Amino acid sequence: MSTVIEISASVAECCMVVSLCNRFLGFRNKKMTVVKSLAFFLFLLTENILFTQREWKSGSGVLIESLETVCLIVLIAGYVLLFLGGRTYEKVLITIFPIIGILTINLIVFSMIRALSGEYAADIVKPGGKARVLAIIFSKLAFFLLCEFVIRMRGRRQYSLSIFQWSIQLSCFLITFLIGYLQLKISMRTDNMPEFLPVSILITVLNILLYVLLNRMRQDSILKEEYRISGISLAAQEKMIDEAREQYMEIRTLRHDMRHYLTTAAELISEGRTEETKAYIENIVHEKVDRSAYGVDTGDVVIDAVINNRIAICLREHIEIKCMIDSDMKAIDHTDMSVLLSNVLDNAIEGCKRVEKPEIALTIGNRKAFTYIIVKNSIAESVLSRNPDLETDKNDKPAHGFGIMSIRKVAKKYNGSVEFHEEEKLFITEIWLEQPETGRGNTD
Repeated sequence: MSTVIEISASVAECCMVVSLCNRFLGFRNKKMTVVKSLAFFLFLLTENILFTQREWKSGSGVLIESLETVCLIVLIAGYVLLFLGGRTYEKVLITIFPIIGILTINLIVFSMIRALSGEYAADIVKPGGKARVLAIIFSKLAFFLLCEFVIRMRGRRQYSLSIFQWSIQLSCFLITFLIGYLQLKISMRTDNMPEFLPVSILITVLNILLYVLLNRMRQDSILKEEYRISGISLAAQEKMIDEAREQYMEIRTLRHDMRHYLTTAAELISEGRTEETKAYIENIVHEKVDRSAYGVDTGDVVIDAVINNRIAICLREHIEIKCMIDSDMKAIDHTDMSVLLSNVLDNAIEGCKRVEKPEIALTIGNRKAFTYIIVKNSIAESVLSRNPDLETDKNDKPAHGFGIMSIRKVAKKYNGSVEFHEEEKLFITEIWLEQPETGRGNTD
């Protein structure tokens, strides 16, 4: 009977670890998820039974327990790296969390049962005893509740701590692990009433306070980041307003001067100077009318303003720009689309300024349930080879570098993707957005 209880506890614990990893990180590939989970479960169960259902020779306990910890870390790390998604620090966290969580819970439950029942350590550890059964039940239940809490917190929040902040948290978890391990070993060798329960509670409180502190730091980081992005967005809007005002003044000036141009043309015609009149009108059309009227008309004034503003910049910078738009873009919110277009076109303009013959090509279209945006700009040399992460090279780094972040954020909202690649002296940005009619994007 005791063997059945022990094996059942191992099965339950392995199921909880598999569920925690899958639900916290999610699969990178949705194919054969059941097979992957089942294989991981069987490996965990084999490892658990091999190390817990054993009778090792005395003196080998420390070595065996160390080997057990290493095996568990290798199994979890291998599984999350091969099959699961998430960021690097999330994978590291989920690799060590089960070990730390199980040890801490076992420590607290062990100390509580010793304090309340007065049982000796050997009686609690001994298979088949009532104290042992209670310890198993309460420890597995507590671990289940802890896993559910972590998963729910993961679903509600976006982790944005810096590498330094995550290093602090992981270091504290490791220190807690070592303290708990040593405390548990000392408690196992002591037969009198343990004094380790207050220490266990203090360790737990310490970790809770650490979580609250880092969570507050995370919120402050988000607020600061949003403040910087808002400031940059406001500056960009002010710049666009100024440039739109300049274009408006050019149009007003053209309208004002048009009377003079027409009067001059009429005088030339009345004098019979036909060839001079023709050349004069062609010059006006080329130098004045074409330059002011050049642009796109998508039917959305916001998107038109963004694209035409960048077209005007290209004309001033002597950058050849071509636009091919085969989409009304009504499926995508015009604010999100304007954010994408303004950032990707600004990057393209900046990227081809040092090219002898700068060119930009903008293509927008629909394919099945997706809207795609492809921007190509000429480059003098490879960008990805020297700057694969596309970090800003401007001096004021805190005030820049949010363009790529904004593009990825909008693409994620629409369950889309953003890819950067190069070919034949061209830097290509390719964005795909799932249209809301067939599947609305996430709102977080």
